[in-house]
Amino acid sequence: MTGASSAPEPRARRLFLSDNRRAWSAIILSGWALVALAQALQGNFLAAYRGTPQPWWPTFGYTAAIYSIWALLSWPIVGAVIAIERRIRRLSLRIIAYLSLWPVVVGAHVLLFALIYWPVYRGGAAATRWEMTSVMFVRILDTSGLLYLALVGLTIGWLRWPRRQAARAASSPTTDDDALVVRNRGTVHRLRFDSIDWIGAAGDYAEIHSAHGAHLIEQSLTSLAERLPTGQFARIHRGALIRIDRVREIAPIGRGDAHVRLTSGAELRLSRRYRANLAMLLAPRSPPAEPVP
Repeated sequence: MTGASSAPEPRARRLFLSDNRRAWSAIILSGWALVALAQALQGNFLAAYRGTPQPWWPTFGYTAAIYSIWALLSWPIVGAVIAIERRIRRLSLRIIAYLSLWPVVVGAHVLLFALIYWPVYRGGAAATRWEMTSVMFVRILDTSGLLYLALVGLTIGWLRWPRRQAARAASSPTTDDDALVVRNRGTVHRLRFDSIDWIGAAGDYAEIHSAHGAHLIEQSLTSLAERLPTGQFARIHRGALIRIDRVREIAPIGRGDAHVRLTSGAELRLSRRYRANLAMLLAPRSPPAEPVP
């Protein structure tokens, strides 16, 4: 969030499965268990096809050990994807962030595997934990990229699905002439325009600050701005817009930027790109000059 006001990012992150974390953990564990089972079946079948059959349970145990590390890393990876999607707007920078995260994930996987499972699988080419990390790096390199991309893709899809649903809801005729009807996780709120102080961006979400508190909705700030009455609200930054009659003071901070102080006490950053437009909108509200005697 811009300016000196508190950023709404933590509220957005609280949407991250906070209501039912145990259920989602069970889903993640079940998903990786199914992947491990499929991988073990494939390996067992190929070994038998080549004429070198392998015992089932050791094969499945080794495969399950590998994917148990992926299960441990799933929450940090999903959290990192959410942070990237929320904070990085440019697609090129997002791609760079995801590519940079991949070697970190691979390194964490081999290190955790060596720390946890070295007592079970030591010996031979893995006499020490460090040697095991080298062996595991070579063994999982071909599949780690695909698994990482799959997890990132599923997380991005999960994040953007509510946005598509909110866009469909926004296109339906459910708005009033004097109020904004927002749907947030199954709950409908009717917010009068004259009760809204300001609205801030939270990545793909928007947070409405009004006299009744803050409401985080699954809709982008740009999409939400199209539903607001022109002449009553103004954008002051790419990440914030305000209700014009809530402006109490504009304090310059240099280089054309300024702080906008609202009657609610909030202080937001005013970008020089939007300063002239805000000044023009505020001009009619200025008191007339005193007549010269």
